[in-house]
Amino acid sequence: MSSTSFRAGGWNPARTEPPSVLLISDEWSPTRGGISQFNRRLAITFAAEGYRTACLVKAVSAMERADADEHDVRLFTAPATPDGPALSVPSSEVIAWRPDVVIGHDVVSGSVAWTYTEYYVPAAALVHVMHTSPSQNESYKPYPDQARRTSDHERRMREIAADAAVVAAVGPLLRNRAEAILGSGDVLQLDPGIDIPDDPRWLRRSPPSNSIVLMVCRTKHIEPKGLDIAASAIAGMRFPHHQPPPELRIRGAHGERCDSLKNDLVTRFGIARDRIDVREYDAAPAAIAHDLGHAALFLMPSRAEGFGLAALEAIGLGTPVLISSRSGLAQMLRDNCPEFAEPMIVPVVDNLEQDIRAWRDAIERKMDNLDGAFDYAREMQRRLAVRFSWSATVSTLVSRLPVPAYRRPKP
Repeated sequence: MSSTSFRAGGWNPARTEPPSVLLISDEWSPTRGGISQFNRRLAITFAAEGYRTACLVKAVSAMERADADEHDVRLFTAPATPDGPALSVPSSEVIAWRPDVVIGHDVVSGSVAWTYTEYYVPAAALVHVMHTSPSQNESYKPYPDQARRTSDHERRMREIAADAAVVAAVGPLLRNRAEAILGSGDVLQLDPGIDIPDDPRWLRRSPPSNSIVLMVCRTKHIEPKGLDIAASAIAGMRFPHHQPPPELRIRGAHGERCDSLKNDLVTRFGIARDRIDVREYDAAPAAIAHDLGHAALFLMPSRAEGFGLAALEAIGLGTPVLISSRSGLAQMLRDNCPEFAEPMIVPVVDNLEQDIRAWRDAIERKMDNLDGAFDYAREMQRRLAVRFSWSATVSTLVSRLPVPAYRRPKP
């Protein structure tokens, strides 16, 4: 590597333009879960702070390009191949753009980011962000070779991390697990920011007239996200005759699987057909915010959850939330609001009967006193707003990089 490379030599003070940050993900809009949402918010914040910011994705819709343009983020698309767009095939546009930093995300794009910094833009610094704990995630997937899949995932993590300028993990739970996998205590903890709308109506919300209990998550497998726990808990709930029965809405299925997943949950876990609604993920950020901001309650009963960004988004919109004790978000809340956070954290012990009972009781307590639930949610929103911001997330990451902290000049 040349001694003038950014990775080896650091920032050249003679340069006048701001540092360039390239993020790589399979998508811009978060239709596949929290990794792409984290990527989008990180990119938007880098751009807001004044960094030249771009994102390499597989494909881009007109709506997505307009969204990125609105936030000063440039979108590059992966080159086409007979098998479809391939992120690892070098993009001449990306190479010509000359990123100073390349950020990859776990299994989604970690290897791609490594490939770019190793072969295509070798002067750039590599940042590898871990979003999952393989041993926990694979345990709840119906594959016969879980041990091999876990071992292969951890091996790739170690190989990428060995060449990274910064290895980071989302939240305290994943940082601890990443340090164990890598055998290193030098993993940077990145706590996501909380997004709170400027509209004051979101700062003092009243309970909605509906009784929608919302989940926003991947739905490929039932057990990791606790879809069975949620469906069974809702099915077994008592509710006053003068109130509408709670309805479980699951947002995040692929369009072709919505009906089959609903039928599966109805058949296996006894929830009535008119009390469950499975919908595909909507790529429009405003549509997801509408769901999060108009539900009576948000659930995250995950058995394996590295962080839980959707629940943090719900808190930002003032929606009452119940989260799994196994999530990274639960640990972050206990670290920062130790006693105050406990009412929103529900145990998951991986015994279905016990978990159903615990979550049914917790949901009933919230639904029986929605006024109190929304008051509590508003106070949690206020406490987290002063502790967590995406600007702080970017600052934490930049503090480990050989780039100068940068702020967009005021007009």
